[in-house]
Amino acid sequence: MRTSAKNNHSLLINLKQAQALTVINFKSFPQRFTVSLVSMLSIGCVAAVMLSVLAMSEGMMKTLQRTGLDNTVLVMRAGATSELQSVMFPVEVNILANNSNVIKNKQGEAIVSAEMFVNAEMKYTNDVGDIEIPELSISLALRGISKSTQQFRPNFNLVSGKMFVTGVRQLIIGQAIARRMPELTVGKTITLGGAQWQISGIFSDGNSVFESELWADIGMVQSDYRRGNTIQSIRLALKDINNLPALAKEWQDDPRLNIRVITEKQFFADQASNLTRLIRWIGFPIAIVMALGAMVAALNTMYAAIASRSKEIATHKAIGFSPFAIATSILCEALLIAFVGGLFGILPLYLVFDGWTAATQNASNLSQMMFNFDISLLLAIKAMSLALFIGLIGGLLPALKAMRLPVTEALRD
Repeated sequence: MRTSAKNNHSLLINLKQAQALTVINFKSFPQRFTVSLVSMLSIGCVAAVMLSVLAMSEGMMKTLQRTGLDNTVLVMRAGATSELQSVMFPVEVNILANNSNVIKNKQGEAIVSAEMFVNAEMKYTNDVGDIEIPELSISLALRGISKSTQQFRPNFNLVSGKMFVTGVRQLIIGQAIARRMPELTVGKTITLGGAQWQISGIFSDGNSVFESELWADIGMVQSDYRRGNTIQSIRLALKDINNLPALAKEWQDDPRLNIRVITEKQFFADQASNLTRLIRWIGFPIAIVMALGAMVAALNTMYAAIASRSKEIATHKAIGFSPFAIATSILCEALLIAFVGGLFGILPLYLVFDGWTAATQNASNLSQMMFNFDISLLLAIKAMSLALFIGLIGGLLPALKAMRLPVTEALRD
């Protein structure tokens, strides 16, 4: 009992000493701020890179997860991993639409949407007064839709302008494209596939991936891109989505059909998984290499701090401060440097880029996909945790050195 009480008393004294030294170090930290600036900037860069990767992944994931309905079935050619790779024909639409499991409207017509998807090179000019600006070009997703398409888009809403006219080279553009390229306004003419198209409206769709697309009359898209009467995907509304496995097997066994059947929700969830995996494969190795560099910078800073304060450390030991208290104060200072560095990386990124519309190349259809940077509190905590981990590792060895530093050697230096 006496040994246990003695140990507890010793631990309490060590903690009080560590607290006192840590407070002293924190108060004198502004005097060493310039010396520690390199370490803080290095750690800040790592935190910024990590947060950027996480925010991009989160933004893309949310954009794709908002897309698609649970009760909507997407049908493409067998073996196609994206709509761009699929080719289907009207006879297949009729076979699928006549199935008794497909919901029918009040007129007794099956709720089916046949769509055409094209990777279109869009050319446009950015008017700036009388200054002559060269023609710009960008690859965007052009979707040819029919009148029934809107039944599968409950969040669809025309933000400005009006719907395109069937049989006319007019189109509506997604709100994400309009945010990314504000020069594309209602009434502006753009070039798609060598033909002139007029923007008749701008639409929103609940921040889904469809906001990264151009929508036009399917007949005009088929004609301009010489696709005949072929389509690329079919969307169906089923009475009971739980019957999909049996229904998919029935269709796949039909010799007239050669199709792949998947729920629209699952299709876009798979795309989200593939895209975010690609970003993380690229972003995380970069962040790891930068983290190693930041650890070296933190080590150098803390070793330099110990070298410059060796007499101070020896004096603390001589007047009775324990090695544990000294090491703890050094480690806490390293964590303070990491925390300030983390703030340097996180705060500017949050203030400038949170909600910012970015674009990336969608590997599945080779067109631009717009999404919003989504810097949530959880992602900021993850980035700060990495910064603190770097500070912990960077301060651990110097703290051990300070703990073992002989008093006589330090005073002599």
